[in-house]
Amino acid sequence: MIGLLLALTLPAGAVAAAPPEKTVRVYWLRPHDVQYDQRYPDGIAKVVQEAQRYYERELGKTFKLNSPVVEVVTGDHNRSWYENTPNGGDRYWWAVFNMQQELLRKMNLRDPDRRWLNVGEISAEGPGAGGGGGNGWVILSGHDADGAAGINGPMNRWYGGMVHELGHAFGLPDSSFTDGTPMSASFYNYPNTHFNEQQKNAIRNGPYGGFLS
Repeated sequence: MIGLLLALTLPAGAVAAAPPEKTVRVYWLRPHDVQYDQRYPDGIAKVVQEAQRYYERELGKTFKLNSPVVEVVTGDHNRSWYENTPNGGDRYWWAVFNMQQELLRKMNLRDPDRRWLNVGEISAEGPGAGGGGGNGWVILSGHDADGAAGINGPMNRWYGGMVHELGHAFGLPDSSFTDGTPMSASFYNYPNTHFNEQQKNAIRNGPYGGFLS
């Protein structure tokens, strides 16, 4: 029953009914040769919900999530395709850019998209792959999805990572040094990390500040 509340599974080619605008939409893209595992949508949901609580504590208001929290999308391709199909000059971005472009097409999304802030995770990675956030998007590769599922180390690292990448999605840059804020390497110390006042104001007054309530 918990899984049913946290995740909606979409077959290949399907488009979900659009959720309310000014909400955060979350996707797990499962390459079609990757076995379905309920730990992934459940874990990703819990990571984003923890970030939601953190923003409430820090800002006094936070973003809305949809029900179900995670939309599970069956990929058009196998895992190797996402990992090894070039997309940009840096292999770091191949898997997540391939995911993002498929989500843009299948889910009728935009980059940036002023209707929703979008979070995508894919169970694919490849050598040197990673992810990031910006322009209303968070795009993360396999090690983050594994972390959310509880099979890649302590959860606080993944909670802090989501807070950090959502900060980018809300318009914040990286800090230039480790300064105790989650926009620096201090996110690894989650929950012992805090936005400074300048960052809080930038989120509130940024392009997605209206998503907070």
